[in-house]
Amino acid sequence: MDVSIDDAESPDAAPLDLTPRDVAPLRRKSPRRRWGGMAVLLVVVVALGVVLFEGLSNATVYFYNVDQAVAKRAELGSSRFRIQGNVIPGSVNNEGARLEFDLRYGSKSVHVIHRGDVPDLFKPSIPVVLEGSFDRDGVYRSDRMLLRHDSTYDEKHGDRTREAKRDAERTDDSVPAGSEPRT
Repeated sequence: MDVSIDDAESPDAAPLDLTPRDVAPLRRKSPRRRWGGMAVLLVVVVALGVVLFEGLSNATVYFYNVDQAVAKRAELGSSRFRIQGNVIPGSVNNEGARLEFDLRYGSKSVHVIHRGDVPDLFKPSIPVVLEGSFDRDGVYRSDRMLLRHDSTYDEKHGDRTREAKRDAERTDDSVPAGSEPRT
């Protein structure tokens, strides 16, 4: 049996070639493929931006005093917002599940139809905050009522409730109950 051992000293061993060789250049992505990836990334970022914007804008309930809301009635349309004002004495009409009254702030007033829970502290001449929207006739329809005495609202909007209290005090002294027409 003929066994050959391949080692460097053997006469039939091939010499080791250590000369540098050219390595084929790495393939680069075509510019078209690169722009395609960037376009996909841009679409994803824009879509996330739109979803975030819509989510935040729909979750936000804006706050206006009666005079501001009346001035922006056309702009507000039927969107939900909070309105603050003082209940006009003599305008409260409680019909079971429906409470109607006029709300005034500054020189403007608005008729309100409220359906929902009415806090025990509700009475004329106090500042209230309502959540709802205008209907086609300009009546403010609410389904949520907060009173000035609600500590969760006071914590967030103390300056507004102080201003509303001052306005209620001015309103009680200067305007007889029910004498101001709705605007």
